[in-house]
Amino acid sequence: MKSVVLSLQDKKAPKYERIYAAFLLALKDGVLKPGDKISSTRELAKTYKCHRLTVMNALQSLVSEGWLESREKSYYYVSEKTPITASLKGKPTRKKSAQFQLVKTADELLIQERTRHKIEFWGGQPDLRLFPKDEFRKVLSDSIKFAKPDVLNYGKMEGLDVFKVQIEEYFRRTRGIVDRDYIVTNGSQEGIYLIAQAFLKPGDAVAVEGKGYPPVWRILENMGVKVVPISVDQEGLVTDELEFIIRKTKIKMIYTTPLHQYPTTVTLSPRRRQELIQIAEKYQIPILEDDYDHEFHYLSPPPAPLATQTPYAIYIASFSKIVFPGSRLGVIACHEDLIDVLATQKFLLTRQTDSLNQLALARWMKEGGFEKHLRRMTRTYEKRFHLMADLFNKLAEEHNISWQQPNGGMCYWLNVNRNSKKVAEEASRKGVFFQNEKTMSYDGKEGTHLRIGFACVNESEIQEGLSVLNQILKKK
Repeated sequence: MKSVVLSLQDKKAPKYERIYAAFLLALKDGVLKPGDKISSTRELAKTYKCHRLTVMNALQSLVSEGWLESREKSYYYVSEKTPITASLKGKPTRKKSAQFQLVKTADELLIQERTRHKIEFWGGQPDLRLFPKDEFRKVLSDSIKFAKPDVLNYGKMEGLDVFKVQIEEYFRRTRGIVDRDYIVTNGSQEGIYLIAQAFLKPGDAVAVEGKGYPPVWRILENMGVKVVPISVDQEGLVTDELEFIIRKTKIKMIYTTPLHQYPTTVTLSPRRRQELIQIAEKYQIPILEDDYDHEFHYLSPPPAPLATQTPYAIYIASFSKIVFPGSRLGVIACHEDLIDVLATQKFLLTRQTDSLNQLALARWMKEGGFEKHLRRMTRTYEKRFHLMADLFNKLAEEHNISWQQPNGGMCYWLNVNRNSKKVAEEASRKGVFFQNEKTMSYDGKEGTHLRIGFACVNESEIQEGLSVLNQILKKK
């Protein structure tokens, strides 16, 4: 008779389930072998300090699954024909891992996103320590308290009307965007995906900035779309090169970040803006305009979005950098005739965006708290913007570095005039994270620039992190 005391793991599960799981594990691992006689239910009940019927319920489940056989009154035996008899005879079973044939692989971008350091100079992340949690908690509480049942039900794929009204009014005042309809998305990245699904098919070609935002490239490539990189210089996207490419390749869309270009922070010059608009209208190519940090400007007001000057621009923005990234609130501003197509794509992907977040932000915007918070953030970021420039000036006295000061945004594009990937790796070993040029270059070539954010780090962190950079530059 096989008498084994099996470990019962999950203390929260009903006891009969725990007994069942313990026996099943012993059967699969070969602790109990075909033909073994199990202790009587009376003995097992004493061992596990439970009612006999509890034990019988667990063992009967194993009988029904073919693991055990019931014979001779209250005794059970391990079946000679268990579901894995061949592997149980003579040797214990080994746990196997599933072998899947995947058509996609993990991206190094995911690894970078999960990396954690003592100080992280992310180029587009807000300082969440500045977020007024108590104030927003009240807004959330009031939103759920007064929400009508239909608002909390499955709703419009394009977003809640009460939120869209606030977006339309806010974008009219702060960006000059009028005569556009809106669809609310789970962050700007979903917006990019929806537009790509609506406009593109496998084999199509999209022009992107050669130094740019890698997740967009991955979205397009996963759709089977050809990504065509265009150079970026001190005036932004090189429009002459773009038109040269268009004459040779049928470009179906242009993706660009014209304000504080990602990652170089350059704002598209007035001349290039007009040339880009003329190209889009001449060849009838839609421009996907990603305006990811419009709110933050210090030295001069930002230029109006391309979407205010041409119907060919589809405008994307995000609230993640003002509220908090986890809110996942973005928006597409486009012409009314695109809304149903985009809403259909959204229905297939995520159906709708969180209604409570929309309600809360709509209330916060209407009450004025949203823009008060934005003004507080901007004042704080501006101080960090100037502090970092001052520290760069001091570094430049000792090291061969250079940069072009942007008129706003959340980061700097610093030329360390040496392999920036190696500099970033050395900083990482010292607990400091910088984005390096290679990770944001479509050709994958190593460069000499670091993208150094100032928004998500306070004054002492900026000084400590750049002190580490100073130590590294001395060695190179």
